[in-house]
Amino acid sequence: MKVLVLGSGGREHALGWKLKQSPLLTELFFTPGNPGTAELGRNVSLADNAALVEFARENAVDLVIVGPEQPLVDGIADRLAEIGVACFGPSAAAARLEGSKAFAKQVMDATGIPTAAYQAFTELEPALAYVAEQSLPIVIKADGLAGGKGVTICQTELEAQAALREALQEGRFGAAGSTVVVEEFLTGTEASVHIICDGERFIPLITAQDHKTLYEDGKGPNTGGMGTFAPSPMVTPELMTRIEEEIARPVFEHMQREGQPFRGVLFAGLMLTWNGPKVLEFNVRFGDPETQVILPLLQTDLLPILHQAATGTLQTEPPLKWHDGHAVCVVLAAEGYPRAPRKGDKITGVGAYEQGVVFQAGTKSDGHSGLVTAGGRVLGLTAWDANLQAARTRAYQLVDKIDFAGKHYRRDIGGASR
Repeated sequence: MKVLVLGSGGREHALGWKLKQSPLLTELFFTPGNPGTAELGRNVSLADNAALVEFARENAVDLVIVGPEQPLVDGIADRLAEIGVACFGPSAAAARLEGSKAFAKQVMDATGIPTAAYQAFTELEPALAYVAEQSLPIVIKADGLAGGKGVTICQTELEAQAALREALQEGRFGAAGSTVVVEEFLTGTEASVHIICDGERFIPLITAQDHKTLYEDGKGPNTGGMGTFAPSPMVTPELMTRIEEEIARPVFEHMQREGQPFRGVLFAGLMLTWNGPKVLEFNVRFGDPETQVILPLLQTDLLPILHQAATGTLQTEPPLKWHDGHAVCVVLAAEGYPRAPRKGDKITGVGAYEQGVVFQAGTKSDGHSGLVTAGGRVLGLTAWDANLQAARTRAYQLVDKIDFAGKHYRRDIGGASR
């Protein structure tokens, strides 16, 4: 198969790294890709979705795998379907599960999927009045896509008021914040669950746990993710069965009934509460950096799974095979992330490592001395071993080998502070 991966981050590098191992792969393209993906296949520069569709047609691409959410919300899967090219990723209608938090909440209401109590608002004054009546802390979410930065956990009413004004009055998130969801704050342990679906049949991947805040112990602003580990010890086989039956099956069956079958991967961010798993949010693509710890543990060839899901022919037997052990990913971020990351700092130490891999994200080649920083989350350093502590030790050994000015990382990924 000829495969085109859309995206430029660590998730896409990890997808390419795993796809490269498939005996079915004949040619691998990335758009726009990054210096890491260029070592796996060919990076191509395509101006927009129309150019991507034309490239797929001209190069007889068999499968397009969409990494980020925005192209899916914009309808890239629909455009590819029109020319008969398989796309791993849902239609624009199904992608609303991520593109609109209010829509996702409506689906959860209609299907009885457990989630936090909420109200959606487009006007500031009613939102402020609602917040005044709620318990604290409380969560303010921009309805649309905000690059993982549209969620604010507010400890005081003043913080909530400020978050509402930023979104509804000051336009911090643009159109994405023209509607906000005000949500009950859930307590428990977070877990990330990825479930691949072909519109009807589905198979779960192993679970991961993300660390969202910039600093240790849940402090600082939310980010796109500062590190992950897999599998999550909190999600037992019994709990996974419950997640499948109480969350995954209802949403897939609902979307099918509505004439919007979901093909791709549903990434459910869950809070494991005393009352069972509850949905924090739905995403319609692989998580980043969750992908960077899930795929190194997958034994089964990934390429046929994604192609089957894209073409409505997913085989649920035999079950997926996984390596024993655990994986840990520590994200190295640039100084100033997430608000204003600094760019252009030289990166040293990136190379090939045993039982570990450096997934590139916010990097570029400067044409002279090598790699430099070019984004907020610069690198994902993933390592694996027989147990979580050993994998964690290996990951932090990678951290010590790689350097750039302003390098920031959390010291508690997968365990206690380091």
